[in-house]
Amino acid sequence: MTEDNENADVWTDGQTKSRGGQTLPADWRDQPVDPDLEENLGYELIAWEKINVVDDPDQVIFLPDSEEQLRDDAFIVSGENAVCDLTDKR
Repeated sequence: MTEDNENADVWTDGQTKSRGGQTLPADWRDQPVDPDLEENLGYELIAWEKINVVDDPDQVIFLPDSEEQLRDDAFIVSGENAVCDLTDKR
């Protein structure tokens, strides 16, 4: 573990203290436990298409549905074993 990691704040199991003994700021304590990605966190959800690589079945490519993002070279190449549906992990 690096020195930066040793001093990093860690919030687990509903605790309000970090490893350094600091308390959570009030604005964090007021946030929902399971925040809405768009409303609470400000993320813009977009659809991505999963494409299986023909020459390598262990890899997949994700492409955004937005042509503008494709022009900006937005894509993800990943190993199939690194991909999971997060709704199954709740």
